[in-house]
Amino acid sequence: MLINNWYVAATADEVSDEQPHGVIMLGVDFVLFRGADGTPICMAGVCGHRGGALADGKLNQGCIACPYHGWEYAIDGRCVRIPAFENPTQVPKRARLDVYPTEEKYGWIWVFLGDLPAEQRPPIPDLFPEFHDDENWRLVAYGLEADVNWVRMEENSLDTIHTSFVHKRFGGKVDPQSSKAPIEMTEWGARVSRTKNAPEAKQKTAAMAKLVGTDRTRTQVSLEFSIVGVCHRIHPVFRPGMAQIQFTARTPIDAYRTRLFGWQARNYMLESEHDADRKVAIMEALEEDLAIVTKVKPPLTPPRLPDEFLTEADGMEVAFRKHMRRLAAKGWEIDLDALEAEQRYRALSIPSPRRRTDPKGWIQHTVPLKPAAEQE
Repeated sequence: MLINNWYVAATADEVSDEQPHGVIMLGVDFVLFRGADGTPICMAGVCGHRGGALADGKLNQGCIACPYHGWEYAIDGRCVRIPAFENPTQVPKRARLDVYPTEEKYGWIWVFLGDLPAEQRPPIPDLFPEFHDDENWRLVAYGLEADVNWVRMEENSLDTIHTSFVHKRFGGKVDPQSSKAPIEMTEWGARVSRTKNAPEAKQKTAAMAKLVGTDRTRTQVSLEFSIVGVCHRIHPVFRPGMAQIQFTARTPIDAYRTRLFGWQARNYMLESEHDADRKVAIMEALEEDLAIVTKVKPPLTPPRLPDEFLTEADGMEVAFRKHMRRLAAKGWEIDLDALEAEQRYRALSIPSPRRRTDPKGWIQHTVPLKPAAEQE
């Protein structure tokens, strides 16, 4: 798992100014809520006193109060009130929590989990402009949590060949030539465009089969991912003028669990009456994927490429691992073994920008990181 990256923490409607919302990311607890101006706030989720869960606390005039002993934290992470003190507002500086930059985009709350200053943070990817075009595209939201590693889960979506074996609705006959399409590396990801064998009309639902026709033999599919936000865009064109977009972000809950956030945009069957059928098809495909990837061994991606027999068809997966390891080489990878050991006895926090500029006097320790190293 990597720090100094943007992750989707929640959907926008999960975060309000009425009650806190708790999430786990990178194996660490966080609490989200909205400030007085509606800005989403993301704060370390464990009280610095005796470990109370802030997600179970209350919002009080722009502050969040711990449910255990009432310690109140302002939106900048400073504890501003300790009820047990004779002077409740005379609080030591050390009583503070990490707070993280947030952005609201595509109906999701993105959080930068790391300590880089603003000018060094990568931008949230602009991979889904269709989100704002409700005249030509109809959107359906979806999401789930799964007991699978985030890398294994993301690589499944970047895989070219598996659709022919795993997905009964859109898996056409394997075309070895399509896997040879050139992959273009980008600053934060990669993209590829392939022409593949189309599935047979009988594999589709009745409505879809009627739209795509029975004479279709090929499908054009473009795919782009970004390591920023661990997100990707899949854009199949079924026939001229008929296409859809799958835009998905994946957030590590911990090393073995992942939360998926997704949108499907379609430029056909634009009426809302078709949304339920589209949602059923989406979830069916996800369940087909999870039936495979939850049983992949080892559960974590091997540390070296030669540890698996990778082929030319695995080009996008290799590109993903290269970007992942480039960030790990900067010293941004969490040491999973050390994390598990340390969390038995102390609450840990992801380092925040404020901690970077003012490193002394924090209650909580930061997560252990692997040392920076050169790429393989």
